[in-house]
Amino acid sequence: MSDYGIVCEFNPFHNGHAYLFKKARESGADRIICVMSGNAVQRGELAMTDKYRRARTALECGADLVLELPYPWSSAGAEFFADAATYIASFFCDTLFFGSEQGKGEALIDAARVCESAEFLNRFKERTASGEGAAAVFASLLEESGFGSLGSNDLLGISYIRSVLRNGYQMDIKTTERIGTAYNSETLTGELPSASAIRRLVENGDLESAVSSLPEASARALRDAVESGELVSNSEMLDAALMYFRLHSGSDFEGVAETSGGLANRICSAAREAKDGEELMRLSGTKVYTNARIRRAMLYCMTGVSEEMLRARPEYTTLLAANERGRELLALNRKRGGIKVVTKPADAPLHSEQYELSSKLDAIFTLSLKNKKSAGEMMKKSAYIG
Repeated sequence: MSDYGIVCEFNPFHNGHAYLFKKARESGADRIICVMSGNAVQRGELAMTDKYRRARTALECGADLVLELPYPWSSAGAEFFADAATYIASFFCDTLFFGSEQGKGEALIDAARVCESAEFLNRFKERTASGEGAAAVFASLLEESGFGSLGSNDLLGISYIRSVLRNGYQMDIKTTERIGTAYNSETLTGELPSASAIRRLVENGDLESAVSSLPEASARALRDAVESGELVSNSEMLDAALMYFRLHSGSDFEGVAETSGGLANRICSAAREAKDGEELMRLSGTKVYTNARIRRAMLYCMTGVSEEMLRARPEYTTLLAANERGRELLALNRKRGGIKVVTKPADAPLHSEQYELSSKLDAIFTLSLKNKKSAGEMMKKSAYIG
């Protein structure tokens, strides 16, 4: 049996993800294991629908097992995001599979090896210490090393490979060429538009145009979320953040991850001037601080995430969905003494740091739903067993 791991968000699951599943099967995957971001995603936003709904969709569209990439790693920058995701995947997968603009695994492996060299790491540290943005420096150094014209999925794929190499995980690396529009495009074009474009349509109330780019199971799940009021409003979350940061000063957030360089001060100052969440984002931004960096910093301030926490490995992962083949993998993981898999939210280690952070995030998530829920609502959910 060949077990392929896919790191994902499925926010929402669209035709491009279905294509990725198809290519994984064609490449030799007998089972597909998804390590999927929970209720917060890497751009520092809340997922548009809850993790259990998205996981069920993935299973209905061809996955065999969906495990959570928990908060705070799910909304972290590429290094911490990739480290946590590949750590979880390493217990279940013999192959790490992802889409990339290059579509050439060997080239990305070569780039990852360069990134792990002492020379590259020293130059990166020097330039970021001088105030340059980390993402820009990373791309620039790769280009100087002969790896130019890399897309966003290439760069994230390199982060996955670096983690596999650095930690000695016994996983092959395979990639397939990503087709369709760029991941951050907000225009619905072609057969495989981006998740960003689909989310924008939903936010603007054009649900029918949005679901035209989704597999049937995903379209059904999204319609149900809209009808039941279980769709997140990130604008409401930002409005709540505005009130929160008006009541604080930057000094309250010493040691919080992603706030270096005075970013916490900048956000708190912007909050005193801004009249809504959108203006808060605009006033907080600079050429150095991307929107994703600012959103992450806000979430981490509100939940108390330190860089030390991000550097730690997940203590456990939560089962979100599984079919019979997926359950076989869970049994094998237990037999091997692998990572702890929580099958019911109530069974999570209640006094662990990871649980406390996840609970804080879920309290923000449930208050950002159209039909608002109690802080403990996610504790009532359970994995989908297909």
